[in-house]
Amino acid sequence: MSEDLQRVVDTLSRQLGRAVAIDDVHFRLLAYSAQAGPIDDMRARVILTREAPPEGVAWLRGFRLSRAEGPVRLPAAEELGLLPRVAIPIRFQGVQFGYLWLIDADEPVDAAGLALAGVAAGEAAEVLFRERALGELHDARVGEFLRDLMSEDPAARALAADGLVESELFAARDGVIVIVVAPLPVAGQEVDAGDRLVLGAALRTAATATPVRESMVLIRPRHGLLVVTQRALERVPRLAEEMCSSVEQRLGRADRWQAVVAGVGRPATRLADAATSYEQALDAIRVADVIPRFRPVARHDALGIYALLAAQPREQLRSMGAAPAIAALVDADPELLVTAETYLDRAGESRAVAELLGVHRATIYYRLRRIEDLTGFDLSDGERRLVLHLSIKAARLLGDI
Repeated sequence: MSEDLQRVVDTLSRQLGRAVAIDDVHFRLLAYSAQAGPIDDMRARVILTREAPPEGVAWLRGFRLSRAEGPVRLPAAEELGLLPRVAIPIRFQGVQFGYLWLIDADEPVDAAGLALAGVAAGEAAEVLFRERALGELHDARVGEFLRDLMSEDPAARALAADGLVESELFAARDGVIVIVVAPLPVAGQEVDAGDRLVLGAALRTAATATPVRESMVLIRPRHGLLVVTQRALERVPRLAEEMCSSVEQRLGRADRWQAVVAGVGRPATRLADAATSYEQALDAIRVADVIPRFRPVARHDALGIYALLAAQPREQLRSMGAAPAIAALVDADPELLVTAETYLDRAGESRAVAELLGVHRATIYYRLRRIEDLTGFDLSDGERRLVLHLSIKAARLLGDI
């Protein structure tokens, strides 16, 4: 938390002899005083988690605090563990930055106390305005470097990497990894400007879990990306899962999205090579888009053969020579395609295939003969098996089966 914001909170708490807290506009905790006077269960929970629980947020939004021109007294809500409290909007030049909170139990805040709180809210507004301006300037500089770092021009990537390090915007330690987070829209929907704001907020919040200068955020039209040091990611191994969950919760409107997924690239040993990890993360998203078992987090090093196929242009995938054979299997009996894929996945282990599919081994042998007859592929020929196997996986990646 900001030292200046903490100073505002501590000073007001001493003046009033009661607990003081400041939240942002989404009711996420920014600063809080030491306990002074009564404190309720909700404030204790917020201090532990840094944000109000969903039921608390829903209750607070019912008071339309964003429209308040001055202090608002809120009643107790026993079912939520809330004592009476006062909310004072924090605004600067007409921009809402959050709320200053006072517990209003036992001895209600008098007019003199509200006046002091109003002065403190004004000071907090100036601090938050200044920090936002500095943050936006920082984000703009990082964004410019990141766009070059992810470009196709090796010279531009090298200059961007040097610029980030020399400007002390990023501490390049060991390897770096790129995580891409993308909402997958249902048919007819798109990622709009509001969705991008949500992505940015969620990714920047996630970045605060990493050491200073060991992560960077960039928001693109259809996804957001986080560049993070390998060391930092080892300290927060579930960072990708947490980002997916945060974005999904903040987006709302589940009818607009199939899912929110993350793609994780492999470590790049040099910051200048982060674009390779980025491309791998995008490939992982592409796989997760059509193959749900890789959701919500698709790691490039866990994609198997799909990692190779996803790197190929769609035209190249469609040019594989077994498409008619796959169509013949689907037309004859979809179970034949499932059997063929399982048999090839299990390296021809008929017993394992029978167990997985829940049928007798004799049934598997019968289906394999039919597969050979329909496709013209000799499954005892390793090269022919490989062509059929790759073609099935390519068809899945293309969404054809």
